[in-house]
Amino acid sequence: MNYKKLINKGLSDFSGRSGDKSAAIIGLLAGLAVGAVLGVLFAPESGKTTRERLSDKALGLADNVKDGLHSLKDTVSTGRESLKGFKDEVVGKVKNKANAVAQDYKEFREAELNKGAVSGEDPDYVASNNS
Repeated sequence: MNYKKLINKGLSDFSGRSGDKSAAIIGLLAGLAVGAVLGVLFAPESGKTTRERLSDKALGLADNVKDGLHSLKDTVSTGRESLKGFKDEVVGKVKNKANAVAQDYKEFREAELNKGAVSGEDPDYVASNNS
């Protein structure tokens, strides 16, 4: 069989239909089939050995993915715990600062009320005007 004539005839049949994409798809599928057949014919190892090697690689890849997911899970968990600790630390500092400011205000208010009492002003009047 003359392959050049067959290929030329096939190409001339496809060239008449410029808007038809099925010819390109058929050509692609035919190329893939030819490539697969040639790959099997020229493989350096037997089919059994190749399948075993592919199976081992697939299992190794699955194990790597599992390990990666566990590592990511541990990292996220550690990060979450770290953020909780940071949040608790910040909340504690804010509470301490708020308590210190409240205490300073109480001391300031007491001092101002005591100043008014020493100077003879009415403490209730001073307290109502300072609030």
